[in-house]
Amino acid sequence: MQEDIYTLITVAIICLLSGAAIGYFILGRLKPEEQNRAALEKQFNDMQRQQQDYQQEVSHHFDRTGELLNELAESYRSVHNHIVEGAQNLHSTGISPLQAIPEGRPVLDNKPSKLAPSAPPLDYAPRQPGKKGALHEEFGMESEKKPKDHIEPPVSPHA
Repeated sequence: MQEDIYTLITVAIICLLSGAAIGYFILGRLKPEEQNRAALEKQFNDMQRQQQDYQQEVSHHFDRTGELLNELAESYRSVHNHIVEGAQNLHSTGISPLQAIPEGRPVLDNKPSKLAPSAPPLDYAPRQPGKKGALHEEFGMESEKKPKDHIEPPVSPHA
């Protein structure tokens, strides 16, 4: 009988430990916070990678656009210089009003401009000192004051 109690206690401890292990494993798999966190981290990493790819794509696009514009400007320069050369050779006096554009100068530089940025246009009329501004209710209204040197003749009381 004592052996049955020891066996029963041993089986109970083994069942308790195996149940705790299985419960821990199941709770670890079913925790919504962990699953949400992992999903959010994956989504964040995907969005970050997409943003970096997009920035690279935009950068490559504008680099290629700059190259194409430089090629276009060079083509225009070549056509212009060809016309100038033809005008100088074919004009009766040999003098042409057209001037050649120098070669080798880049049309578009990748260097930032040294000029200060211009101010945006004002969307209101600035008020001048001593005058009513454009938002004043009497702005642009002609005054009904009469000149000071003009005097009205007196009116007869008997008329």
